[in-house]
This record gives sequence, C-alpha cells and structure tokens, in this order.
Amino acid sequence: MHRKWLVSKTSPDFLEYLSHKASISTAFAQVLINRGMKNTGAIRDFLYPSLQNMHDPFLMPDMRKAVDRLKAALESDEKVFILGDYDADGVTATALLVSTLRRLGLKTSYHIPNRITEGYGLSDTGIDRAGEWGAGLVITVDCGISSAPEVARAMSMGMDVIVTDHHQPPGTLPAALAVIDPHRPDSDYPFRNLAGVGVAFKLIQALYQDLTATNNSKFKIQELKPEEFLDLVALGTIADSVPLLGENRILVTFGLKRINDGPARTGIRALKEVSGVNGSSRAGPLSYSLIPRINAAGRLGDAGEVVELFLTEDEGRAKGIAGLLEDQNRKRQKVEADVLKSALAMVNPDDPGPAIVLSAPEWHPGVIGIVASRLVDMFYRPVFLFSEKEGIAKGSARGIPPFHLYDAIAGCSELLLGFGGHRQAAGLRLDCRDLPAFREKMNRIVEKNLKEEDMNPMLEIDAAVKLSDVNIRLINELGLLEPYGNANREPLLGAKDINVVNRRIVGKNHLKMKLKQDNFSIDTIGFSMGEQMDNMEAAPSLDIAFVPCINEWNGMRLLQLQLRAVRPNIKNKKTEVSKQ
Repeated sequence: MHRKWLVSKTSPDFLEYLSHKASISTAFAQVLINRGMKNTGAIRDFLYPSLQNMHDPFLMPDMRKAVDRLKAALESDEKVFILGDYDADGVTATALLVSTLRRLGLKTSYHIPNRITEGYGLSDTGIDRAGEWGAGLVITVDCGISSAPEVARAMSMGMDVIVTDHHQPPGTLPAALAVIDPHRPDSDYPFRNLAGVGVAFKLIQALYQDLTATNNSKFKIQELKPEEFLDLVALGTIADSVPLLGENRILVTFGLKRINDGPARTGIRALKEVSGVNGSSRAGPLSYSLIPRINAAGRLGDAGEVVELFLTEDEGRAKGIAGLLEDQNRKRQKVEADVLKSALAMVNPDDPGPAIVLSAPEWHPGVIGIVASRLVDMFYRPVFLFSEKEGIAKGSARGIPPFHLYDAIAGCSELLLGFGGHRQAAGLRLDCRDLPAFREKMNRIVEKNLKEEDMNPMLEIDAAVKLSDVNIRLINELGLLEPYGNANREPLLGAKDINVVNRRIVGKNHLKMKLKQDNFSIDTIGFSMGEQMDNMEAAPSLDIAFVPCINEWNGMRLLQLQLRAVRPNIKNKKTEVSKQ
C-alpha cells in the first residue's frame, strides 16, 4: 500500500527555546510538540506521570449516588452482582470490582455473557442469575449504557442498578439508579477516554476516598488499597486500545510497574509463564502476548475463567486456567486465519470500494473483529464483517482515523437491531435481509465523509534528523515516552539523502545495511524488508524512516537503526507540516 510520508516540522527558534527550557535535545523537543506538549509543565507531567495528578472521581455525574448506594449495601450486608463483558477490558473490570468489594466484606458474585448465546452487553440470562442469587444491587462494567430495556427489567425485579461504562451514550440514558460514563454530555470530568476498567477503578477510588474520610470502623477500609489493582487496570486499558494519554497514561504506567516489580498477581504470573514472557513487560508486547490469551476465552469459550484467573491465589488453579487459555488462543489463531482467507477471497484488491462490508454464515463471531482490523491494515478503509445465523447478522466494525465509525453506524440506525462502540471500533446487529441496504448506505456515508486522500495512509514522521543526531542520549529521551499505545505511538524519526555503504539480506528476508551521511555511519536492520533491495539499485541516495535503538550482541552495545520504511531520495519533495 502506498503511503505518503509526512514530516512534522517546527520553527528552529522555538525548538531551540523549548530544548533549552526543558533541557532536552531538539529532536526530542519536536517529538513532544507532536504530542501536544509545548511548555515545560506539560512536558514534566507527561514524562513523569504521578498518581497525584489523577482527577477527582466525584466530577463524574452520579458518582455520589453510586458511592452512597454501595455504602448502604455495606451497612445492610447486601448482596452485589457484577455484570461484565467478555473481552479483556470487561473481564479485568469485573475482577477489579469483585475483588475489591469482597475485600470490603460484601457478598459479591458476577456473570460474564457468552458471546455466542448471549451476545454483547446486558442479557436476560445475567439479570436472571442476579435475581436468583438474591442480589439487591447490580453493577455493570464495560457495558450497560445502551441497555435501557435490560436495566429497566432488573429495576422492576427489585434490584438497583449502577451502570459503569465508557461507550458512547445514546440520546436517552438507561433509567438506572446511577449511570457513570465519562462520555455523558453533562459530564464535567476532564478526561473522557477511560477504558471500562478505568471507569470501574474510578468508582473504587471514589468509594475509598469516601470511606477513608468517614473513618467508619465498621467498614474494612484497611483491606482496600486501590493501587493494588492497577495491574488489572493496565491490562484492560492496553487491551481496549484507548488513547494512552492523560489519566490512561498514569494508570498504565503504574499498572505496568506492579506487573513488573510486584507483588505480582498469581494469575498474571501464571499467564506470563505460559506466554513465554520473561523479564519486564511493556505495553506493546503485552498486546500480542498476554492480552490475546485473555481475549481468547471470550472469543471461543467461557470468559468467566479469566475472571477466576485474576481472583485466585491458588497457583495450581492459576496454572490450569492459564494452560486452558493457551490452548484456546491456538484454536483462535486457526479460526482467525480461516476467516481472513475467506474474507480476502471476497475483496477485489484493485477496487475494494469505499467501505468493505462482508458476511458469511460460517464465520465465527468471536474472531471477526480481529479479522476486520487486519483488513483495515491491508486496505485502509472502514471494514464491517458479519457472522450470519438464524436470519441475524452479528457484526464487528473497525475504522480509520479520519472516519468516525460510531457516528456513521448511527446514521444507519433505522436498519439496525442494535449497535454500540467508539470512533474506531463498534459492534452491531441487523436482519440478514438488510445487509445489502446497509452496505449501500454505508458506502454512501464513507464517500460523503472521506476524500480520496483520506483513503491513503500516511507515514507520520515525528522528527527529521541527521544521522549524527542519533546517540545514547536521544534513545534514553525517547524511552521516557513509554508506555506506547494508541495516540502515543513509538516515535518515528526520518533522515534524508542517505548513502548506502553496503547492503545484504540476512536471516529470514531481513535487510541489513550500513548507511552514511556526511562523515557519520551507522548500522541498520529492516526486519522482513528484503524485497526493498531491488528498489535501491538505481537510487543515488535514500530517505529512511526508523526507530533508533541499542543492539546488544556478544556483550557489546551498539547504536542501530530499526528501519520502518525506505524510499529513493526525492529532492525537494514537500512532505512537511508545521507544528508549533
């Protein structure tokens, strides 16, 4: 896929000023400006996250109602039932609430819906289980904001409902006792991009603050230390791909410290072992090691097992569940590969259309979201995949940054049986007979809202540098940007007019080169980029996009560039945008 190279650039005077004020290199100053930081205060808060900078949870509407209701449950020794979701965000949020409320002495149980038989969100099965168990209070996590009929049913059965969710609210909120969602239009909460587990954590944070202030000896407040649960918050937040900025950055930073430095949760230790994760974990690697295994249960089986993994302190039980998740993840990979192959056979690679809308009865609904993401990566346009069963098409949608997926789906609401989600990801259901009409209307919406250039991805380069700018100091500075994730990607640097000293293919199609600019040379490696060799033969010099790193080999530590893209140097090509 052709990508337009876009280099962010700021006036040299401002870069020098910010570099001097913050005591950082000009290259790093440019990277920080691209992330919206243009003064030393913003830079300090971003690079050195602090739990003291988290927002007051009582700024969320209905938080006071929810805390008072939980205190009443504590006073009366009431049963509390948690209704969660089957993905990593939902199961970590469920484990968080169950664990914390049990520590306070509340009788707490939970239900995770089966993706196949119940689908996403609140279900009658979950509500019935809460009623049969004798719950007086039901709390939803990572769901509920679009479940007005189910909430009303639970309330009519004599159970109070607290909704905690982070999805976009519909026009009318469910008639629950409390609805906690940072996206509520009447919310003054400063940060709207929490994951579901983040919203659940804010509820526990609010409860802890209130119980600490009242200092009632009846409550086991000494058993509740919210920071002990940041490992779960980190996993769910990373898994849900919410922006790793603001409060999410704080939660993930300190959650990763707990995962890496301990005391580690028994279930997480078992999961790391079965995943082959050794040493410290970072946000990026967790996304393709622990998190796919956590999600595998909800995709193919019973995600309740994952909640038990996070609750148990029995090492044998934890290892058994982790082994089960490993098996399910292998099965998930096979099913996913089959669905991807089938979907690709339906797409015209030369003209995929404004939106890709595909369906098949044999597709497993548990993997179509992953496959949709793969197709977005391949074709760079909104993708909607549906699994058909008994006349109903259950779909997962994934978008591209210029396109607001949730709003587009809302524009087709007259064709849908239900939907919910975010700007970049959503779920939806419709009658199979309405699939052609949905495809036609969605293509019109995409054509109306996206220009042709929006359908071509950009290679966004954070800073243009000289090869001589790459040194240990810069690498250490860039490391302060961790954890990387959505809206805080790994910084990409670029250099122009680079000469090739030598090049060769090593290993499995990896491009190994020594590059030179002026009198400075450096080793580079481009993993799986061997096919680029032929494109360089006639090029007098190259433009490169890369990530600088330290290559440790045989006890030596050497500077190296990891190539992300390479092209023949194009003199005077205007691919720069100003940021100041």
